[in-house]
Amino acid sequence: MIIRKLNKAHVAEASQLIEQVSNKYTLDDFTERGYQNFKSKVLNEGMVKNLEDGFMYWGAFEEEVMVGLIAIKLPAHLYNLFVHTDYQKKGIATRLWQHMLSHLNPESLTLFSSSHAIGLYQKLGFEQSGEKIDNDEIICYPMLWKMSKDSRNK
Repeated sequence: MIIRKLNKAHVAEASQLIEQVSNKYTLDDFTERGYQNFKSKVLNEGMVKNLEDGFMYWGAFEEEVMVGLIAIKLPAHLYNLFVHTDYQKKGIATRLWQHMLSHLNPESLTLFSSSHAIGLYQKLGFEQSGEKIDNDEIICYPMLWKMSKDSRNK
């Protein structure tokens, strides 16, 4: 597996990956309007805008096929972490996480997790930092990660 920085040339492939995973795992966290809001923020034109606004994206590739991605809204918000359903439970999310940490070296990170991903984020060292919220009809759970001595080893 190779991890590369993503740019506008990767938007279509990255958008397909996010939509495939979110269609399978996160639809229960959205109203219909919320899902449309989510897609407008993270897919296609939303991703282009995010790149233009300085978000950092990295993709994990197996034989030139994107199998995962991570996105950070600077300075310290984990915006997306998705792994294709056929490649889950193979350490790809962890490798993307470690790659991002090695490049940005953050002291802390926030995120809004789907209900499905809370366990993954807890394995990465995040703790829930608040109650479930409705963010523009997107149900999510605020979480916080802080640098610790063993954070880089997770």
